Amino acid sequence: MKVQISDKEQWRIKEAEKYFQELGCETSVENLEVGDYVFDNKVCFEYKNIKDFIASIQDKRVFNESINQAESFDWHYVIIHGTEQDRAKEIAISKNYVPVDLFQYHGAIASINRYSTVMEVYTPYIKEAFYKMHIQARKDLSNRPIIKKFPRKNKNAAMNYLAYCVYGVSGKRANEIVTTLDLHTLEDLLYLDHKKLTSIPGIGEKLADKIIDTIQGDTYD
Repeated sequence: MKVQISDKEQWRIKEAEKYFQELGCETSVENLEVGDYVFDNKVCFEYKNIKDFIASIQDKRVFNESINQAESFDWHYVIIHGTEQDRAKEIAISKNYVPVDLFQYHGAIASINRYSTVMEVYTPYIKEAFYKMHIQARKDLSNRPIIKKFPRKNKNAAMNYLAYCVYGVSGKRANEIVTTLDLHTLEDLLYLDHKKLTSIPGIGEKLADKIIDTIQGDTYD
């Protein structure tokens, strides 16, 4: 994995280079037009400490920066790093200038989250912010599905019951059963028997038993 680090990161540059290199990443310090950390030219992070984030709310800069990220990268994040004590202190100080209260702070995050993603890292340790960036980039670049996606529930009640309530019966199998046997309601399921089920190719005695036992168990509970 290649990590490009903005030359504007100042004192964080050496620490970031050391951290990511220890993880086996190739690093380079560059004059980045968008973002502060870019992984494999696809995952971009705009780094903000608490003070900078509050200042960027005041001058609206953070909103334009996150829009630029969205226009330039497949995956894009604004990462806010600092402690909750830092947040309370900087919000209090802001009252002397352009005030930002806690409501506006969270409101800004909510606004950004409409088109990007804010990651809050409330810890004094910069390495935890680097860690969160690295693991997020790895997940994004792997491009694997997060979970198994189940089909949207069908209007057919019998189909829904078989697909979601009987362990071992997939949506495809449930659809095959209700289509073959012309089942529509939960009441229709009460008239199922082994002979009807095993007449469907691919359904053996064990699966038929499981389906009947599940239906009967729910009926008598």
